[in-house]
Amino acid sequence: MKKFSLVLSLIALLAVMLTGAAIAQEATEDRTGWPETFIIGVYPGDNVEEALAAVEPLRAYLEETLGVRTVLITGTSYNAVIEAMAANRADAIEVGPFSYVLAAEVADAEAIAVANYEVEVDLQEVPGYFSLMFTKKGSGITSIADLEGRSFAFTDPASTSGYLVPATDILLAQEFTDPAQIEEFASVSFAGNHPSAVLAVWNDTVEAGATFDANLAAQAAEAGVEVCGFEDNAEIEGPATAAEWPYLEAMTPEEIAERYEACPEGSLVVFHQSPLIPETPFALKATLPESFKTAVTEALLAIADDQALVDELERYYVDTRETGGFETIDAMYDSLRDIATLLNIDLRAR
Repeated sequence: MKKFSLVLSLIALLAVMLTGAAIAQEATEDRTGWPETFIIGVYPGDNVEEALAAVEPLRAYLEETLGVRTVLITGTSYNAVIEAMAANRADAIEVGPFSYVLAAEVADAEAIAVANYEVEVDLQEVPGYFSLMFTKKGSGITSIADLEGRSFAFTDPASTSGYLVPATDILLAQEFTDPAQIEEFASVSFAGNHPSAVLAVWNDTVEAGATFDANLAAQAAEAGVEVCGFEDNAEIEGPATAAEWPYLEAMTPEEIAERYEACPEGSLVVFHQSPLIPETPFALKATLPESFKTAVTEALLAIADDQALVDELERYYVDTRETGGFETIDAMYDSLRDIATLLNIDLRAR
C-alpha cells in the first residue's frame, strides 16, 4: 500500500513539474509586438460567403495554434486586399501569386510558406498550377492564332492565371513586341473574376477566355457548365484530382488537340495550357515581429504532419527553399516579375 501511495505521489509530482514547465515556457515566449488580432486578407472571387467559408478551417486552426484572435477580411478585388495590407489593415494575405508580387512591392508582404491545394501530401513537390484558355466547341478557335479578331475574356488585371500568364502566352506566340498589340489582335475584356470568365464564354458573351485549371472543373460541378472531360464527374465533392480533370497536370499540345477533337459541339473545351505557375504563397507583413512570423510559419508547415487536418483544410504548406532549392521563398516568384517587365507593368503604379 505504501508503495502504491509512493507511486501516486511521484505521478502527481511529475504532473505538477510538467505543468509548471509548460507555464514557464509560455511565460518566457517572446510575444512582444504580436498583434492582439491576427487579420488575414483573402480574395473572395464572386462569392464572399463561399470564399470565407473555404478559409474558415485555416482561420480556426491558426487561432487555436497561435493563441491569438484571428479574423478574415476580404475586398472587391485583388488590389483591394493588397491595399488593406499596405494600410496596415491586414497582417497577412493569401490572394494569388502575382498579387503577392504586387504586395511585396507596395505593401511589405513577405512570403513565408507556399500552399499546395491537394490532400495527398508530397513534401518534395513544388506547388503550382496552370492557366487554361478555353472556348465553346464550334467557335472555330483551336489555337492562340485563331483568336485574331475574336472576343476574349481575361479575369482581373492583377490575376496571374486570368491575365498575366495568358497575356504573355499570346504575346510570345504571336511574336508581339508591345503588349498593346494584344488589344489590336483580339477584342479583349475583363470579366471581373474567374467564375464570370467561364460563364461569359458559356453564355456566348465572348468567344474565348482564360482561367486557372481547377476553376473550369469547379464551374462544371457548381454552375452546371458543360466542360468537356469533366461532365461525368459533376457529383465529386471537394477539389478535382488529375484523374478527374487531366488539365491539372502538364499536357502536350498534341494531347490537348486530341481531347479537343473528341469533345462534343457546344461544350467548353481547352485549347491552350500555360507553363507551370508557382502556387499562391501565404504572406505576412514583413514588419511583424520575427517571433510571430516564426510561429505562423511553424503552424503552417505543421499542417502537413496531420492528414486529418490536411483533409479538413484541403491544403497543406511547404517551404520551397527546401523543396525547390530557392534561396528565398520570394525568389520563386521572380518569373512573374519577368512577366511584369515583358508586359510593361509598373508594379509600384498598380
